[in-house]
Amino acid sequence: MDMSQNTSIEVISDPMLYGVGQVALDYRIHTEIRPEDLSRVLSFIQEYYRQAYNQVLDGVFLAYKNNPKWDVWMDEAKSFLRVNFTQKEELHAYIGMPIIDLAFYNGRVFWGLAFPGGTNKLSYEHGFCTVFEQEKLLVLADNDFPLVLQWWDYYYTDGNILALPV
Repeated sequence: MDMSQNTSIEVISDPMLYGVGQVALDYRIHTEIRPEDLSRVLSFIQEYYRQAYNQVLDGVFLAYKNNPKWDVWMDEAKSFLRVNFTQKEELHAYIGMPIIDLAFYNGRVFWGLAFPGGTNKLSYEHGFCTVFEQEKLLVLADNDFPLVLQWWDYYYTDGNILALPV
């Protein structure tokens, strides 16, 4: 299994959130099989990242509002506190910089954004991740990308933090 670390691409980002129009994100490949044209897949992600990240913020905002057990780690107070976010963009400062994950199975390309525990400030033990197929968000789960893929049937049907439209 290829776990390419320290490989990054520039993605189009929201300057209102990131302060710039592009950011470099690390990406990892979780399968030995690669598509013939990896650059086409990466180009799609580069162009689509801003819209995908917006979907992530939508999903996490709704999940956070619906789960009163989730809190935000505040470094200054050295404890978790409940923050009443009024809009999804406020979460950006707390979820950390994502890592792009890629996997290729049976002609399908899955990609995701991983927000590992320890880098995001939300009280997710393992962090959380998303799984996309092209521009469609399939899963938002409070676990890591390889585990979600390993237990795909569960996460796709019951392990989604949100009931996403199919």
